[in-house]
Amino acid sequence: MRIALIIIGDEILDGLREDENFRVAKKYLKNKGSLDLLIFVRDNLNELKRVLNFVKNSFDIVLTSGGLGLTPDDITLRAFSEAFNLPLAKNEKKLEIVKKNIERVNAIQYTNFIDELSEGLSGSTPIENPKGVAAGEKIKIENTTFYILPGVPKEFEAILKIILTDFTSNKRINKVEYEVDEKEARLIKVLREVEYNFNVKTASYPPIHEKEKLKIILYGNGWLKEAKDYFENTLKNAKIPFKEISPSHTS
Repeated sequence: MRIALIIIGDEILDGLREDENFRVAKKYLKNKGSLDLLIFVRDNLNELKRVLNFVKNSFDIVLTSGGLGLTPDDITLRAFSEAFNLPLAKNEKKLEIVKKNIERVNAIQYTNFIDELSEGLSGSTPIENPKGVAAGEKIKIENTTFYILPGVPKEFEAILKIILTDFTSNKRINKVEYEVDEKEARLIKVLREVEYNFNVKTASYPPIHEKEKLKIILYGNGWLKEAKDYFENTLKNAKIPFKEISPSHTS
């Protein structure tokens, strides 16, 4: 399952707020699929429409974060409507959710905006919001299912917990991780050999802080055990110190 996350908001790109939702998404999605794409986009209608069309049919699941409020910069539903030619209309289920939320959090200031808050995309399914007022939405556009969530971190996380049951767990990608006491350049050849000979993926992360060591990860579901043995034997023969730092799953 391939997943994309779109985080919407000038406040993030202008540095006025630190994004928290990517961290939350990583935490909850790690066993559900591969988070293959993260996009930050401004509150710009045309840019957001371009991004939505870009991810459609390239990902199984797309999560959006932000832009569900009532101020002029909250344009997410309008962008969906225009990008995919979907009318916005009053949704009775969404109306029920919004009314309940307003009462629950005593947000009487939103009473005059109930009709706007109950508008949804034609064909969408409203999603409960246990921590705020605005409901989320779920809609399938061709081969991609979009989950449209608020950007407020506590609301994003609460709704994400609800929709996780929709996601089928991905087959686990086995991996083994190492700390290696050597410069990355000395491992380039062996990493290329491992990928070529054993059809596994490798990743190399040079240290960026003092006292850190080079981190190497091997990923795969087929020949990982053989790749692991080859990698370790090569380092031993070259007298390069290394240490496995995670339980390896190579069966």
